[in-house]
Amino acid sequence: MTPEVLRLPRFRLVYVGMAVSLLGDASLLLIPAILAKRLTGSDGAAGLTLFFFTLPLCLSPFFGYLIDRTDRRRLLVVTCLLSGVALLPLVAVTGPDTFWLVYPVSAAMGCSYAVIFAALGGLLKTMLPERLLGQANGALHTTRQGLRLVGPLLGVAIHAAFGIGALVLFDVVTFLVAAAVFAALPVTAAARPAAGGAHGGARGGVRGGARGGVRGGVRGRAPGGVPGRGPGTGPVARARPVREEFWAGARHLSADPPLRRAAGASCLMFTLAGATESLIFAVIEHGLGRSPEFTALTSVAMGLGAIAGGLRGPALMARRGELFVIGAGIVLYGVAILSWVVPAETVVLAAMAVAGAGLTMEGVARATLVQRRSPGHLVGRVSTAFESLAGVTQLFSLLAGAALVSVVDYRALLVLVGLTVCCAGGHALRGRARSVTG
Repeated sequence: MTPEVLRLPRFRLVYVGMAVSLLGDASLLLIPAILAKRLTGSDGAAGLTLFFFTLPLCLSPFFGYLIDRTDRRRLLVVTCLLSGVALLPLVAVTGPDTFWLVYPVSAAMGCSYAVIFAALGGLLKTMLPERLLGQANGALHTTRQGLRLVGPLLGVAIHAAFGIGALVLFDVVTFLVAAAVFAALPVTAAARPAAGGAHGGARGGVRGGARGGVRGGVRGRAPGGVPGRGPGTGPVARARPVREEFWAGARHLSADPPLRRAAGASCLMFTLAGATESLIFAVIEHGLGRSPEFTALTSVAMGLGAIAGGLRGPALMARRGELFVIGAGIVLYGVAILSWVVPAETVVLAAMAVAGAGLTMEGVARATLVQRRSPGHLVGRVSTAFESLAGVTQLFSLLAGAALVSVVDYRALLVLVGLTVCCAGGHALRGRARSVTG
């Protein structure tokens, strides 16, 4: 049966725009790492592509401020157009002397990812009733991860048959189509965060406060926990200096117990989990004896798992709460990493499917928790603050993984990373009771 949210015309436009842009992204997802590995022979060089992809998360406070202060529809259009242009340097990667160009392109892709998904989160907050947020996030995250079924294989096939230029052209076209679809969204107040947060209270704050004591809010309070009003409303908010508005998302994140626990679980997970971007190449080369292109099959396996996780996540969230789904998804991811030590293709592919399910469940629940626990005018800043905290820890983990994979047995690193991720999931699960009764 078609989910209720997909019957809404405006959401269908959002969904199509995101799906088209992500098809191009998924086709290019593995190419920077594969190029780095092919041209240098280094697992660390390949893993560093994700370091540069994650690096823009340090700019998340700026992105969040921009998202909450501009028309989100127009921002999505402009971001898609700039993203297409930023991919063009990949055409010049032809040998060991030019492989370094994959790193600025990866950074540009990271900027695009950070802005598009945070802007979509804010747009959905103002566009949809709260009861449909879980369905919307489930559909978007399932599609994003599910594109791993065709995207990486398509990208590798285009690259092998026609070269990097044809693949870049394909990705640029997808961004142009996505920009056109986002431009077709109706120009309504729902596309814009109102100054001072009034609009966030009108659609997100009132519903999120009166009904959104859902698993954690104090009934009768606005999402920020201030009786009778949401944070950032009224003349006091309009008089705040830019510096205070800049960090408003981080303050809200630290003041809200469920959001704070979810952020702690993500930070703990990424403390070591970023190393998997280098470790997976070691698993494929040394554990399985396969070429780097085998990552296309692991991505397909993750896509299959992601579909299952995305379909299951919203229903499980409705029964057990967002924090439970976040914790369960992280634990599944940790178990999957531990399974990579087994040198068998079937085990590794099955583990990748479990990892896809876990990460998608965590992503759906995290996005929904942020939307439900944040007023509309702060969603962009809260979302990017969340990503920034996780991204900073992941950056150190990526660097450590790229360095250690050459000197430490990858199996020992997998055990350490897997156990740490499981502990992160346990941290979220321990906070579930508070989120339900809050």
